[in-house]
Amino acid sequence: MKKILFETNKDEVQLISAKNLGDLFNSLAVDTKCCVVADKKVLDMHNSLREQIKNKNFELYEISNPEEEKSIGSYTNIIDFLDSKSFKRSDCIVGLGGGAVTDLAGFVSSTYMRGLNYVQIPTSLLSQVDASIGGKTAINYGKIKNFIGTFYNPSKIIICPDFLSTLNEQEFLNGFAEVIKHSLITSEDSVNKLIKKEEKIKNRDLETLLEIIEESIQTKASIVTEDFTEKGKRKFLNFGHTFAHGIESINLNRPILHGHAVIIGMMMALDYSKYLELIDIDVHEKSMKLLKSFNFDFSNIRLGADEIIEAMKSDKKNTNTINLVLLKDIGSPYILEEVNEKRLAKFIKNFIENFEQ
Repeated sequence: MKKILFETNKDEVQLISAKNLGDLFNSLAVDTKCCVVADKKVLDMHNSLREQIKNKNFELYEISNPEEEKSIGSYTNIIDFLDSKSFKRSDCIVGLGGGAVTDLAGFVSSTYMRGLNYVQIPTSLLSQVDASIGGKTAINYGKIKNFIGTFYNPSKIIICPDFLSTLNEQEFLNGFAEVIKHSLITSEDSVNKLIKKEEKIKNRDLETLLEIIEESIQTKASIVTEDFTEKGKRKFLNFGHTFAHGIESINLNRPILHGHAVIIGMMMALDYSKYLELIDIDVHEKSMKLLKSFNFDFSNIRLGADEIIEAMKSDKKNTNTINLVLLKDIGSPYILEEVNEKRLAKFIKNFIENFEQ
């Protein structure tokens, strides 16, 4: 399957489904020099990939610790590697791995000789449905995540559900949180499909996963097409994320997963929507039931009301005041600007007191 995911004035992005891992690099269809920037752990789990890369005469640059190596030092190391192999502007970079690897590879692609052809092969569910879509590339600077970056679309995004078979349950759910988010801000039909196919999703039926991944990708792509640089509608994708970023900020020394913080963030956003009487009770209950129907493990997540509020105020998406994406109905997100902090603090304290981990 090959389809045009979205187009802008400058770019055409293709979404390609590889039938299996053996078909992965056949889907690339490039006739230039190519460097695969890949997560070493993914290559170790899927032994055939190194052989495929070698058989295609592609260069290989392996990343051992993706989040640690999403840095200026690794960036310059890859630049030096490409230069030593005489890469030109007409050549290609492939990012193969989770979001940290594709962020790094994308940033290299966007800046080396002012831009190379870039192809993404996301290998985690989170990177397939979220990080790979939207053209954001970045590296960390010091302790600040994604501080240096660009907007730069890949020419192709290759999806292979075979990668998902090696993810443990919580890592799989880490990405599935974004699938749920896309459904809640899009349509009741999308939510109903997740409810109907709950068991197949839990059992990781490949046909079902490919269907929901493609639909989730199309949802984000349609929003990104309208608002590539996040000036308007794209902000709806932050549903649950302002709360989640606050939660993540106070858990920096704990190994919590982004998607799990997002699930709690969406619960908070739904409850706050109910608190402000923006959402009908039955819609709130249906949405919360969906969030709670999958086995997310929150046991390692620490919650503190005052700390979350302070972290939300310093979130890079806010400017001095807190803005929230709430829900009026399934498929009807709403941006609440200049939130009343005292009211919000009272709400968060009450939410934490009643939250079941």
